[in-house]
Order: sequence, then C-alpha cells, then structure tokens
Amino acid sequence: MPDAIIQIVLGLIIALVINVQVPVATDWFMLLFIAPLLYNDGRHFSHRALWALRGQIVSNAVVLVFATMFLIGLLIHILVPPIPLAAAVALAALLAPTDAIAVEGIAEHLPMPKKVLHLVAGESLINDASGLIGFKYGIAVALTGEFAAGHAALDFLYVSLVGALAGAVLMGIINWVRKLLFSQGIGDVTLHTVLQLITPFIIYLLVDEACTLPGSSPWSSRGCSVTADATTTAPCCRN
Repeated sequence: MPDAIIQIVLGLIIALVINVQVPVATDWFMLLFIAPLLYNDGRHFSHRALWALRGQIVSNAVVLVFATMFLIGLLIHILVPPIPLAAAVALAALLAPTDAIAVEGIAEHLPMPKKVLHLVAGESLINDASGLIGFKYGIAVALTGEFAAGHAALDFLYVSLVGALAGAVLMGIINWVRKLLFSQGIGDVTLHTVLQLITPFIIYLLVDEACTLPGSSPWSSRGCSVTADATTTAPCCRN
C-alpha cells in the first residue's frame, strides 16, 4: 500500500479516535510544509517532460480541474441537498487538484507508464491556481449569491502568470548568487547547503508578501520553474 494512503488513514484515525488537535495557522503550514515539499518535487521533475507535455499538462491543470470541481460539487449537492451548490463547489475545489507529493508516493508502488506519470505529476505542480480560484469564488457566491466571472478570470490569470514570473525571476537571482559565490572561490559546502535549504522559504515569503498571491499557487509555478535551473547548483552541493 502506498505510504501516502497509510499516512492519510493513520492521520484520520488519530483525529477521530484520539482527538489530537494541533492548531497551526494556514500561513505557517504553507511556509513550513507545502513550500519545501513542492520545491523538492519541482527540482526533481524532468523539465524536458514538462515542456514536451506542456499542452496536456496545462489542459489538465485548468480544464480538468474545473470540470472535476463542478461535477463533484454537483454530486455533493445532489447527495446532501442542504449544502448549497456554491458551497459544494467550494468544497470540491479542495479535492479536485491532484497533489504532487501523493502522486509521487503512489507511483512508487503502482506500475504506471512514464508518460502518464509525467503528465499527472506535472499537472499536480501547477493546478493549485485552479483549485484556489474555485474555492475563493465558491465561498464568495455562497455568502453573497453573486458571481463575477470577469473578476474570477482575471484573478486566475494573475495568480498563474504573476506567480510563475515571480518564481522564475527569484530563482534566477538565487542561482546567479550561487554561481557568483562559486566563481569567487566561495565553495563552502555548508554555506551552499544552507542557501539551498532556505531557498524555498525565501521565495515563498517574497512572492506571498510582494505579490499578495495565495501561497501554494505561485509556489507550484515556481516549483516548475526551478526544475530547469536545478542543474546550476554549485558542484560542491550536487555531491
């Protein structure tokens, strides 16, 4: 059984039976857990596969996520009529995007064609924008009864494009600093290791604060952009 499934089941049992509660602010959770996990997953994803499957990956990350979100939301509303359709869609928005970490964990135990694995893994790195926008506007419609399609489309473009651009620029700057240090003979393993460890936290904080974007969406975009730059890390850090 995949580790991800075991962890989910154990977590559910602990939450329901032992009633353990660990209050963690959303921002801290995103910073401490989601940011480094997606950063690591993005670094190890093949950028060649990402580029080769770019059309299918973007289609799945946008069209498939929104379609899944509306269908699951409709199903929830039909099965539990007291839940308004907008609230059901907001709930479904949390379930629709695939998770990069879970995909990797499940793929280790299930035989899966490489193309399918790359497609699902690549889509899981950039689909957060769709889920976040769906959740945000599902809640807004549930509370106000109004839906601004234009604002939703602009929000989606802003989160996706600005997040990807900011991530790529910041990753380029950090890699330039690494190269500069190495060219000046500053190749201390500890220094470069620490720099690499704090990179995901630096980028998350800068993008989240400067661009006021939802945390995980620009992070996913940045996680993809780092893949192409992973090989630029100083040789002393690749050993």
